Amino acid sequence: MKELRRNMRLVGMIVVTMFIALAVWFAMTVYTQGSIWASDIHNTRLSASNTLRGDITDRHGNLLATTAEDGSRQYTTNTAARRALSQTVGDIAGMSGVGVETFYSSQLMDISTSLLDRLSELFHGAEHIGSSIQLTIDGRLQAYISSQFPKGYEGAVCVMNYRTGEILAMVSLPDYDPYEIMSRSDAEVQDTAFLNRCLQGLYTPGSVFKIVTLASAITNDPNVIDQPFTCAGTWEYQGGRIVCAGNNAHGNVDLKTAFKRSCNVTFGKLAYQLGLDRLRATAELFGFNENFKFGDFVVYNSSFPRTSSGLSGLVWAGIGQGQVLVTPLHMTMIASAVANRGVMMKPMLAMQITNSLGTVTSSGQPIAYRQVLSESAASKIAEYMYEAVQSGTATRAQIQNYTVCGKTGSAEISDDKSVETNAWFTGFIYDDAHPYAIAVVIEGGGAGARMPSELAAKSLTAAIQYVG
Repeated sequence: MKELRRNMRLVGMIVVTMFIALAVWFAMTVYTQGSIWASDIHNTRLSASNTLRGDITDRHGNLLATTAEDGSRQYTTNTAARRALSQTVGDIAGMSGVGVETFYSSQLMDISTSLLDRLSELFHGAEHIGSSIQLTIDGRLQAYISSQFPKGYEGAVCVMNYRTGEILAMVSLPDYDPYEIMSRSDAEVQDTAFLNRCLQGLYTPGSVFKIVTLASAITNDPNVIDQPFTCAGTWEYQGGRIVCAGNNAHGNVDLKTAFKRSCNVTFGKLAYQLGLDRLRATAELFGFNENFKFGDFVVYNSSFPRTSSGLSGLVWAGIGQGQVLVTPLHMTMIASAVANRGVMMKPMLAMQITNSLGTVTSSGQPIAYRQVLSESAASKIAEYMYEAVQSGTATRAQIQNYTVCGKTGSAEISDDKSVETNAWFTGFIYDDAHPYAIAVVIEGGGAGARMPSELAAKSLTAAIQYVG
């Protein structure tokens, strides 16, 4: 009998422990995922609400979305700007699933208002008005970048303040007009237009990933800076070979020269020296294979191979090919970390949330996400990126009277080279007064030294002018 009672107590303790664990898990899940659940387009509480949505403004207070007296949702009157902001602002139909209209629905409609407040509103006959959200986005900057994007191409541009983490622009093409969705217009809207490529576009990074490989090499073996390399244009290894662009033989080079000339052979050899474990550890420190939970938006997970697929998989990963995938926002964060002395900042989209009574209920604050590099390693990588812009593959990214650091990339997306490479540029202005980082990807754009570098220079110049 004593043994039976003891067993019953044990079972009871197990049940209570499991119940507590379940309660803690549920509370944590609500805390981390609550805004995503609340803003889901299938949330019937949202569709049934008669609340007037609050305003959405850019960082300067310019209206991006508002509710008219008749209850209709209205967006900026400039068609080009409205399209450029479409995936960022979103639409009330929820077609842009990561847009502010969807992701911040619970705040814009203030569905968390207490029952007493709602009863008071009903008693006084007042309409319930949701909170207004001021974004870190600069509307003019975003519209300008969209207008300068090469015609006929698709892709993305992300601009970020690397000191604060504020996102200044998220351009994604193709775009769409929210009014066409609201009016159920017959105008054709590409399905991919609803995709915010800055957050949801997973691209092979190509040579812009060499920033990570370089970081891993410097961190794990500081002597690699003085190591000589030889490039004959190709490198035969067991099971395959790596080729530099145009079979260009770079000859005897040091690490800085190999980086600024984007030598595939050298960086394939670096990956081989490092080995998969050390290279993956650095990539994961930079955020690859990580489920980002930023609170302001949903961003897809960048990936780096977790397990070995042989020597070929390793050396190709070292030059950003194979199984490596990254979003433009993440690439901007990587460049930002180099500029910010090795500190990666948490990206921020909502600058301030204000309720209908004028009370600020939430205010965005700069938050350091992680130290991904030592300050000395970050400085060395910035030096190499500066050389790439001064006399390497990224010379078209230069801006007069400003120090620009960057890296280009041409990412192969077909095994037989039958499809034009995606063109990349990522970099930053090395200036405390204008701490802006950028990532540009142009699908099928060819060499990163051309269109994305030029677009980056225009975009950063506009950021200096518009954001200040």
